[in-house]
Amino acid sequence: MTPPPPNPIVPPHAGPVFSRSDLPVDGRDYPTAEHLRGRRIQLHGFAFRHVIDLLQLGREERVTRMLLDDPIATLDDAMGLVVWANKLYRERPGLGLWHTRDRAGRFIGLFSLTPSGDAGDIAIGVRLLPSAWGRGYAIEGGAALCAHAFDTLQLPALIAQCAPDNRSVPPLLLRLGFEETAKGAQFGNPARRFRLARENWQGLRPRRVGMGVQAGRPAAE
Repeated sequence: MTPPPPNPIVPPHAGPVFSRSDLPVDGRDYPTAEHLRGRRIQLHGFAFRHVIDLLQLGREERVTRMLLDDPIATLDDAMGLVVWANKLYRERPGLGLWHTRDRAGRFIGLFSLTPSGDAGDIAIGVRLLPSAWGRGYAIEGGAALCAHAFDTLQLPALIAQCAPDNRSVPPLLLRLGFEETAKGAQFGNPARRFRLARENWQGLRPRRVGMGVQAGRPAAE
């Protein structure tokens, strides 16, 4: 599921190119419109006011050690990601990466639907703070994004990928109906790849026996 590989959650390593038109219209900050609301979570657009949250996520070793791409490590990284996210909202309505809060309004991480590679694929991703692990937020947000992708945007398919050693993500993707495809690499790192076609989306599937995972650990991007 997570942002990002061929859809990296962070902009490409070479660095995205921004123009003045990509900056906030008022010269201050971007709006933070609500994108989706689940039973317990809210997904909003990213703005510069969220850079501290992004840095908190990017500097959490328990999150970054399973990433396929680079973490959000500096203020420039965080601000660049905010600009890139808002450019994506404008150019590809319905896609993006979103600042995610719990019912109390606390930042718990981000979810994403982002373009991936040159084949027109769209990747689903999630990165949650450790304080949000094990609470079912990853599967709740993943299901909401799948419904949005297939029912609202009418996308033909979604992809996802994760590090081979990430044991939490594959069971979550299987519950959403994803199937594992050929293994690949991302930024020189081995990756497990998954795909879900729109015609195979049937909502959440029952948890399989032995699928005890901490939903929300560093996830597919």
